[in-house]
Amino acid sequence: MSLLRLLLVTVLLMCLPFSGYAAEHIHASVNKHAELLQGIWYSAEGEITFNANGTMSYKGRRYYCAIASGTIQLSKKHHTSLIPYRISDDKLILTTGGEETVYSRNR
Repeated sequence: MSLLRLLLVTVLLMCLPFSGYAAEHIHASVNKHAELLQGIWYSAEGEITFNANGTMSYKGRRYYCAIASGTIQLSKKHHTSLIPYRISDDKLILTTGGEETVYSRNR
């Protein structure tokens, strides 16, 4: 019976919201990077849309993305890619395959 209680307590604790100063601080800093990229960016290669729900669209395909300082992690089914990025003078610069693509918010 004690094993069942231990299992029940473990499950209940896992369901509690993760809170505290450290969790809020980390959450805020990750969101700051995602907020900077949110919206539609344009280039000769096409447009990229970063959504508030953690997804992005590029050339008609939707990807899940995690954005941190200088890196975008894209996930699609069984594949994950890391794309370095930087923002300079209101331009988004992505580096893929050693080549840089510059995007802007205005056409």
